[in-house]
Amino acid sequence: MERLPRRSFEKGAVIRQPDDLSETVLLIESGRAQCFYMTPQGSDAVLGELGAGDFIGDLQALDGGIPDACYEALERTSAILFRRDEFLERLRLSAPFAEAYTRRLCTRVRLLNQLYVESRVLPMRERLFAELIRLSLRTETGRIVIAPAPTHAELARRIASQRETVTKQMSALARSGIISLEGQTIIIEKPGDLQAALRDHLGDMAACPPDSPAPERELRHRPRAAAMAR
Repeated sequence: MERLPRRSFEKGAVIRQPDDLSETVLLIESGRAQCFYMTPQGSDAVLGELGAGDFIGDLQALDGGIPDACYEALERTSAILFRRDEFLERLRLSAPFAEAYTRRLCTRVRLLNQLYVESRVLPMRERLFAELIRLSLRTETGRIVIAPAPTHAELARRIASQRETVTKQMSALARSGIISLEGQTIIIEKPGDLQAALRDHLGDMAACPPDSPAPERELRHRPRAAAMAR
């Protein structure tokens, strides 16, 4: 993929929006992006976070549909650019590329299913618990952390709530010793308590804390996926 063009986006830059009819497909090489739907009234619904190995514009390339989501860079993000015909040709001719893409697509669908169920079943407090677990990583020493810690406004946006409500719940979690804050890092001291609350509503579908340690770079940047197999 060394010969393919690349493009960089600074933090906060709009990568793609619904009125962008470009046939270019982007493969995120580094960085993170957020996918969200913006209503005509100006409110939004976060649909997920993309990292290295994830695609933007792939669904439109496959079915020719109209884009319906916005993508924003959460940090400096670099992407490899494919023309639509190049992307489709790789899917047809490269089995490793097609398999890796299919696995990533399955991951996205599973996450959307999870978010949909949570939005229909969970009260606000438990939606916050689920998001904290989803954002967390396990360090080499076994601690469950979120680093860097998102702001309360960012958490509220992710779970369709209000900043003040999230602040109240985070303070309650800190007072009860379930979480603590060290600089820009949230430590989940009692992940079992969060998961137990989720199991009451979701059973085995409840989000689980990460089992394996994450590399140091992941702890700094919180990508949700490793780079796509070359």
